[in-house]
Amino acid sequence: MKTLDHTVAAVPLLQGRVLLHEHAQYTPRPRRALDDGLSGVVMTGANADARAFQLRADVGYQGTLLIDSAVYTTYTATAEEPFMAPPDELFAAVDTSLNFQKARGATAALTPTGYIPPADSRALKAVMREANRIERADTLVSLPIDVTWLNRENIGQLIAVCAKIRHPKAVILFRQFDPLEQAKDIPANLRRLVTEVEHMSLLRTDLAALDVIAHGALCAGIGIQSSLRHAIPPEEKAQIGKRGGGPTYPHILMPQLMCFKGAEFLSKVYGNADPATCDCEECDGRSLDSFYLSDGETRREAENHNVHTWGAWVSDMASYRAGSERKTWWRNKCAAAVDRYALENQRIGVGASPKSGFQAPAPLKAWATLPVTQ
Repeated sequence: MKTLDHTVAAVPLLQGRVLLHEHAQYTPRPRRALDDGLSGVVMTGANADARAFQLRADVGYQGTLLIDSAVYTTYTATAEEPFMAPPDELFAAVDTSLNFQKARGATAALTPTGYIPPADSRALKAVMREANRIERADTLVSLPIDVTWLNRENIGQLIAVCAKIRHPKAVILFRQFDPLEQAKDIPANLRRLVTEVEHMSLLRTDLAALDVIAHGALCAGIGIQSSLRHAIPPEEKAQIGKRGGGPTYPHILMPQLMCFKGAEFLSKVYGNADPATCDCEECDGRSLDSFYLSDGETRREAENHNVHTWGAWVSDMASYRAGSERKTWWRNKCAAAVDRYALENQRIGVGASPKSGFQAPAPLKAWATLPVTQ
């Protein structure tokens, strides 16, 4: 395994890629669904460095790889200590962390930034200050921000501070459920951020990854499971849509509707109708209500279906020229998906209420209607 030197620049190695966040709790396995030319892996979670090393050494993975130990799930950035490291060795410790990621096979290194709470300007500026002390070309500055930083009141300051960070940056959005549904102006302001600040990325997200790539982001990352498609502040427990424990079922990316839906919901909604099917390499005509099983094999098949599905869209997008051509393609694709909701509900004979049918997610509707900028 060849370790890349810290002088090897991160930007060209990450440019235009939509990466897959794999969960470090699982033993890494090869993913044939991933396109090495347009994608890569972000090993994510407490054990990420060891799993990344396994992915390189045991699986023989040679593609683009980031290691995100997700310190922001337990550590909150402060004005004094924006990065998780012993206070008296902050600078040395950050450099050590970055070197360690590279030694474990990372293509570029992510700073161990703590969670940046709502409107905590001092913590955000501390990240900028410490990041600008890093004398390396291989570093991606992680910005794990509460989604309210993208609100109308805060977006200006966020853009101003990000513009002063001289390394490429990776935003991770925090909020229970889908951060992009938190307020109406979030999707537009996220676009502003990636458009106005050079080399911005969005990690640990959902189809917002494609929206930011269409609008010129450096790279993006989509979570393999719903817990890796957003992040939750250190003090909070994950709220889940259903009550109590019990088995967990996969979430399925609907190719026609461009949204993730729980397997349980799909089995109910298609209970009395022909289910939607999928023709991706994994599914080969399989019914999309057939993932309502909690075993590992089904989870893996669902994951591969999801990666094949969004991977095909990334590949399509790459065939359009960056700029208005690509943005127009994406907008039209989202608009066509939004239009299919009513048709699908009609086809299966249900109304568009959350209990009985499909409802287009607010971010998808925003992507379908926001103006295409030059």
